[in-house]
Amino acid sequence: MHSIWFFLTALLISMTSSMSANHRGSSNEYVLDLKMMDDPEKVMTQIKYLATALHGCGFEAELPTMTLKYLQNTSVTCNDGSPAGYYLRKSFGSKRWLIFLEGGWYCFDDGSCNSRWQSTQSLMSSKGWSAERTGSGLLSADPEENPNWWNANTVFIPYCTSDVWSGASAAANRGEFSFMGSLVVEEVIRELMPHGLIVANKVLLAGSSAGGTGVLINLDKVTDMLRAAGSLAQIRGLCDSGWFLDSVNHGKHQCTNTLSCSPTEAIKRGIKLWNGQIPDRCKVAHSAEEQWNCFFGYKIYPTLQTPVFIFQWLFDEAQLTVDFMGPPVHLEHWNYMQRLGRQLRQSLKNVSAVYAPACYSHIAITKREWLDIHVKGQSLPRALECWMNSDEEQNHPSSSSDDDDGELVHPLSPQSRQHRERTTEADFHEKHRYRVHHNQCHHHLIDNAPCPQCNPTCPKLLNPLTQEEMEFLPFLKLMGFDLSGLARQLGLDTQSLALMDPNIVMEMMNRNK
Repeated sequence: MHSIWFFLTALLISMTSSMSANHRGSSNEYVLDLKMMDDPEKVMTQIKYLATALHGCGFEAELPTMTLKYLQNTSVTCNDGSPAGYYLRKSFGSKRWLIFLEGGWYCFDDGSCNSRWQSTQSLMSSKGWSAERTGSGLLSADPEENPNWWNANTVFIPYCTSDVWSGASAAANRGEFSFMGSLVVEEVIRELMPHGLIVANKVLLAGSSAGGTGVLINLDKVTDMLRAAGSLAQIRGLCDSGWFLDSVNHGKHQCTNTLSCSPTEAIKRGIKLWNGQIPDRCKVAHSAEEQWNCFFGYKIYPTLQTPVFIFQWLFDEAQLTVDFMGPPVHLEHWNYMQRLGRQLRQSLKNVSAVYAPACYSHIAITKREWLDIHVKGQSLPRALECWMNSDEEQNHPSSSSDDDDGELVHPLSPQSRQHRERTTEADFHEKHRYRVHHNQCHHHLIDNAPCPQCNPTCPKLLNPLTQEEMEFLPFLKLMGFDLSGLARQLGLDTQSLALMDPNIVMEMMNRNK
């Protein structure tokens, strides 16, 4: 460790000595503390400063990649029987571990699985996996792109089981599909323990979309496995874009594929096909025929023992796509988007660690732009690290009201109205912010912006038909809005409307309803 430290220090001195005079006047100065050499975590922090300084000097280092490892237990497979596995990037000296579950919808019966096999074999087989892969966003090894987890031991588990990481079903006959997502997670944890996971000080199980839901389903099990093996690590979960509502499709459709089948009906069918495994505490909360409830965030969250951080777009693209059997392109869809935003916002109110921007998008933490999102002045990485750095975090499904029983309810149910009347959630979260974090940071951040993309830090909108970037007003036009009529209604000309901030447009539209 000492030789690496002195090499990097010498390299930094060599690079910075060649900087021009105008660079010397920069405020981005990095002071090295050589007394930290004996603390691996602090050494890694200093190396981050070195890397940032070298980058500013024009020095571009090749970032380490993740290497493919197939599971030693060959009986645990992808859908097609090919070996399951994971990608690993070891970070020597770091005791942080990031384990990521990939997403990618699901299939729930023979017809939908055969259709999935025809269209996306890459989500059902490992035969096309590359020997190495890089990471982006939270999985990146670049300290500028990933300021807090760049040096973690990083594990990427590809999704090839189509079962929302819940299955424990081997193929009964040759040519049939297996569904072993739950078993894949277990095997990966077992294999990583002797490679440093057992002595980790922080473990974060993260996932996006179906992988995010997979985090909710597997988090307590992973905690139990590590604790049983003697781990003393702080164990947490991060669910990105996996907090779905059990809504129904608009209109009557045959349940033949992922888009035509409501999430509720798809999971009801899928859990039987997959032999879906769910946490014991959620299992006992529902009858044998109601186990599907545990795949929906607001229903499983109150039963989880391990702290979990929820990231959720308030206008989630995947939720809207399945609700409408395709991308939203009509005025009816716009009105539904508004209702969905209100419902999601309500379902998240009593979640202790949540980051919910008012944007139309899907998935965040694996995108390079994850640094750019802000809610109430805080970035997502800062809110996440605020939460990770406290030992006092737990899931708080209840509000501060003494007569609240702590149960989360569907935002459309009759109980939800009563719940809103009783809830003073701001009190509880504000007290936690001051008592635990001394008002230095916050991790209960739900956007108050009134419409999709009214938060100026939202990712660029994509035209759902062409996937090209588009601005807010053309998006409204695509939805069926008469922009000329809207301008007249607001007392503006079309050009003035086009130059206005979306928040102001929405406020004026609401005022003129």
